[in-house]
Amino acid sequence: MDSSVMIQWIAYALQAILIVLAIAIVLHKNNGTIIILIASFSLVTASLYIINKAPDVAIAEIAIGSAIIPLIYVISISRQREFIVLDKTMDDFIITDDQLSGIGYVLLHRLTDFYHLELNITNDSGLCYLDEHMDKVVCEQTNVDMIVSKDEVTGEYIFKGKKSSVLMRRLETIVQPFDKIRVELFEDGDFGD
Repeated sequence: MDSSVMIQWIAYALQAILIVLAIAIVLHKNNGTIIILIASFSLVTASLYIINKAPDVAIAEIAIGSAIIPLIYVISISRQREFIVLDKTMDDFIITDDQLSGIGYVLLHRLTDFYHLELNITNDSGLCYLDEHMDKVVCEQTNVDMIVSKDEVTGEYIFKGKKSSVLMRRLETIVQPFDKIRVELFEDGDFGD
């Protein structure tokens, strides 16, 4: 077999591996494994660059895709270990008899356990008494990930958070069986201007 044909078959095999890695990255749930898969994807891509006689691009791909990008992901994931919830309900939905044991707490705890996050519930008086129309601003400009409030007219408990949050979409499925609990999502806004 000619060496150019052999190299062509190796390139086909590497391209097939890239497809498998891309699908695995999209479907996998564990962040650590995803980082390893992304680094592997970059190494396979660098191999293809070498086969196509572009060693300078291959070196850049290895440096950026297999070293710098995974490092940035590891740093950002290690900082996102806490899920901060502002409790504006002021009743036993989350805190019952001075303990975190209400139905709201159980739902939030189930959510954070699924994603291996630490649940941090606060009822900061300065933030709790802000008008409900300010909830989006509170989430945008503070570290608060979600606001739990109660609609006094309907008696419904409302989990408010960003529409872009994967956790909020997961919470929607968790609270579906409950009649008096709903999830309210708002668009991310740019308040930096």
